[in-house]
This record gives sequence, C-alpha cells and structure tokens, in this order.
Amino acid sequence: MSPLLKRINYFFIIITFLSASIISAKADRLTTMVEGLLESHEDIINSKKELEEAYRDVTDALLVYAPDLSVKLEAGQNDKYNASSNSQIDSFDTYDWTWKQKIMDSGASLADVRNKNLAVKKKELELIGTRNDLLIEAADAYLGLIKASEKLEASVAAEENTRQTTGQEEIRVQVGSGLASDVLKAKRQLASAQKTVISDEKSFKSAIYTYEKLFNVNEVSVSNLIKPRLAPATLSIVPSSMEATVEMALSNNRDLQIAKIDVDTARNDLSSSLANFGPTIDAEAKYSDKTDASHTGGNHYEEQIKVTVEFPISGLYMEMPGYLNDRSALDRAINDLALKERDTIKAAKDAWVEFANARTILSYSENEATIAKELLSIAQKERAADQTDAAAVLAAEEALEGALKDLSDDSMSLLTTVYEILDVINLLEPDMVEDNSKVGTFNTSSS
Repeated sequence: MSPLLKRINYFFIIITFLSASIISAKADRLTTMVEGLLESHEDIINSKKELEEAYRDVTDALLVYAPDLSVKLEAGQNDKYNASSNSQIDSFDTYDWTWKQKIMDSGASLADVRNKNLAVKKKELELIGTRNDLLIEAADAYLGLIKASEKLEASVAAEENTRQTTGQEEIRVQVGSGLASDVLKAKRQLASAQKTVISDEKSFKSAIYTYEKLFNVNEVSVSNLIKPRLAPATLSIVPSSMEATVEMALSNNRDLQIAKIDVDTARNDLSSSLANFGPTIDAEAKYSDKTDASHTGGNHYEEQIKVTVEFPISGLYMEMPGYLNDRSALDRAINDLALKERDTIKAAKDAWVEFANARTILSYSENEATIAKELLSIAQKERAADQTDAAAVLAAEEALEGALKDLSDDSMSLLTTVYEILDVINLLEPDMVEDNSKVGTFNTSSS
C-alpha cells in the first residue's frame, strides 16, 4: 500500500469512529449536559413528584384537627292512614347543620403529623441522592467517552506505525508456509495491534451507547466534548484528611440521615401504638330546622352540643400485637442505624483513599510528562547533531504522547474521585461539576 493510500485509510478510520455526528458550533460541555439531564431525566421527575406527594400528605395529616362541617337536607311527603290520628303532610323538610371537632386522641394524630414531616425530609434527601447519582453517572459517561475515543485513536495510530515499521500488510499465514521467523514475528505484532484496535473500537462504541442512553441523544460528536475543570472553590471544600472526611460524613451523609429519620419514624409509630390504649375526646354541635316533620304538621328546631370521651377497654389486648411489632421495628431501626454508621465510616475512608491516590498518581503523571518533554528535546538536539537516528526521536515523541494522554486520563480520574468524596459528605452541587473558565484545575491539556 502506498503512503498516500495509508494516510487516506488512516483518515477514514479516525473519521468513522470518532465522528458520530456533524460538529456543532457549540461544544457539548459537561455542565450543559448535566443541566439538561437534571431537567428531563425520569428519575429526577419521579423524585420531585414523590416530594410533592409527601408535602400533600403533611397537609392531609394536619387536616385531622380541622373542624368537620356538614349540612344535610331531607325532604319529601308523609301520609298516615287508619291511624289513631290520620294526617296528610303534603311536604316536609329537615335541615341539619353539624360541626364535629377532634379534641384529643392520646397523641396518635400528632405522631402521624411528625411522621409525615419526616417523610418530607426523607424525600428531600432521596431527591438529592438521585440528583447526585446522575451527576456522577453523567461525569463517568462524559469522561468515559473521551477516554475511549483517545484510546481508540492511539491504538489506530499504533497499528499504522506497526504496519509501517514491520512492512506487513497481511497477517494471514498458511501452515507450513516456510516464512522466516522475523516475518512471522512481524505478522504476530501486526495481528496484536489489530486486535487492540478491535477491542478499543468495541469499548468506544459501548461508551457512545452509554452516553446516548443517559443523555437521551441520538448522536454525539466526540470532538465537541471538552474535558472539564474544577473550580478552586470546589476543591477547597474537599476535606484535608481522612479523619476530617469521616467526621463530615458522620454529620452530613445522606444515607446516615435517612437511617436517623427511620429511627424517628419508628419512635413515632410506637407512640401511635401507645395512643391506641388511651382515651379519645371528640366534640359535636348540631342544629336542626324541621318543617312539618315527624308525621305531624308544625315547625320547630333543635340544638345539640355534646362531648364524647371514649376509653378503649378492649384495646388492652386487641392492640397489644401491633404495639409489640412497632417496638420491634424500633429496635430494628436502631440496629440499622448502627450498621449505617459503620458503612458511612467505610465509605468516607474509601472515598478519601481514592481521592488521595488519584491525586498522587496525577502528580507522578505530571512529572512523567515533564521528563518526556525533556527527553524529546534532548533527542531532537542529538538528531540535529547526527548523534542519534530518527527512530530514537520517534520513540521520544511517542513516549511524550503517551505521557500526555496518561496525564489527561489521570486528571479526569481525579475529577470523579472529587465528585465521590463530595457526595459522601453531602456537599456536591450541580454547579461544582465544572468550572467553565480557564482557571480551573486538573485539566492541563485543554486550551
């Protein structure tokens, strides 16, 4: 294959796998994609609806103390025959106005109101959890596609370099072909390079499908994606030590807060069960206006006011199983809280270790890239002085390219660890995923 055809082939391979759509005028920044995701994703919509329902449940629980007002009309005709006093009422009507009021139920309604308010707080935390899960998932999909595209581009270039270096165009070999060992080795190297391209192509396509599914788009142009930076203000929130991370997680972690809410809810359920053993007090007032009613002519009205006190004697044994179950549920909730505290401590430690390791690896990558730059400069000078060959310069250029790509990948990996640690301490916000200015940190490769 001629050099011109090789370049054309290389060009079309890159275009095929790295351009899934026409390049738009505006880059698809991570911030932009996250904003759209948080507005339209079904999980966010459902979580918001559940929160709205929880607020309405609070209103419904409070209405138990609202007066129950009603009006009733009875009208008709009443005739009596063959009675001691015959009468014929062409029409009669009765108007009843009734007011009922719950005064006391031994705390059952108050416990229900408290639980409904706790349910609102729980739904608010769950909404934040859904949002943050999507933020991290979006960052993984966004950065994952960039990484996959760069890896595929590098493997395609490596395959082309291997083809040129070995001088091989075909890897097929017949058994007993009698080819020299160096030719067979060259073909094996080319086959290995081609297998890498196929594997990276599969990973790249999978990354595209993940991106399209999450962001609900039909096409994506990798060249439009820009590696995000983190604002210095965001990094300043990250705890400075594992101990600080654990302390903040024990104070703010959402899952731990939800477990505490479950304990409070179980306590209120137990209070509600205890209320079943206590008295209830209700009040009622009724006014009736009757015209030609009660089978006799004439008009009159009635007024009635009463207070009802009820003692549930049978509740001493009928409500006991429910009370014992609620007491057991409280014990289980307390045990779950203890487990969640240990889980939170582990999650905080894991997040800190991942962040610290990613930060250390990034510093090594930065140093490696600096060394690669120096080695390339030395190789170029030696080549100019005829002290080395072109292969050494090419090797130095490839080493620098690999070091810069490692630096880019490690900076993106550090981004996700920052998101994770901020999520563990429940301080992650949508505007923290990226700083659109050029002063952000961790992306030294972007312009």
